[in-house]
Amino acid sequence: MKKKVLSLFAAAMLTMSMVGCSSTGEEKKDDSKANESKVKEITLATTTSLNDTGFLEDTLKGFEKENGVKVNVVAKGTGEAIELGKSKDADILFVHAKQKEEDFIKEGYGVERTELMYNYFVIVGPKDGKDNKEISKLSAPEALKYIADNNLVFVSRGDESGTHTKEKSLWEASGVKNEFENYNEAGKGMADTLQMTSEMKGYALTDIGTYLSMKDKLDLEVVKDKDDSLKNLYSIVTISDLDKDKEEITNKLVEYYKSEDVQKQIKEYGVKEYGEPLFFTFEK
Repeated sequence: MKKKVLSLFAAAMLTMSMVGCSSTGEEKKDDSKANESKVKEITLATTTSLNDTGFLEDTLKGFEKENGVKVNVVAKGTGEAIELGKSKDADILFVHAKQKEEDFIKEGYGVERTELMYNYFVIVGPKDGKDNKEISKLSAPEALKYIADNNLVFVSRGDESGTHTKEKSLWEASGVKNEFENYNEAGKGMADTLQMTSEMKGYALTDIGTYLSMKDKLDLEVVKDKDDSLKNLYSIVTISDLDKDKEEITNKLVEYYKSEDVQKQIKEYGVKEYGEPLFFTFEK
């Protein structure tokens, strides 16, 4: 009789154990399904300067690994990148044209603009150009006036990018119009515009990062830099009306770039290869 009671007890315990295992297995299955429903990729629309310098490829690796998300980078001029945000063909923007970014938010397309880093635009010209020394003594608007007054070759991106937007503001500040004979519009990204400028032995406005990443291939040198009017702010802009999962992951991307480790990576980016950083962060 005692053996029978023990046998029934053992059977009951075995049944409970099987039910417990079955329940745990079901929970794991449900967790797996939950993970499968998360966003696996997002599209980041950005300026060509962040792409051409290799900055995004380098800094996004950590985010993709941490979150299991692929970030598809679409590099355009800032104007085109913002249009991708408006049409919802991008999930987040990383650009450098403050007024356009603020307008994007005011018009209801964006949620928040976060300034992450900066560098400087510079004016480059032909190596050992006879006018370089004189141009270097002038402010950026005065330098453009000098170029126009002397009908020197100038190559503009001409593509409504952040760089082109800055250039137009400098022409306005110079008091002269960019309608002289040797003014050219490339209608291309920064790298192609610099190559064209080098071949034409002309002058151009560029972000310092793209120039430094290409300078060994160019017959150009910096003739005007770090003028206060040449500061170049880069911001991430989140986009309105995304689904909940995409909103969550794009907000995580903003926090990732604001983190101490990534801010340190930004400050050091380019130092080893070019002898100076390509970008600066805002000291807290």
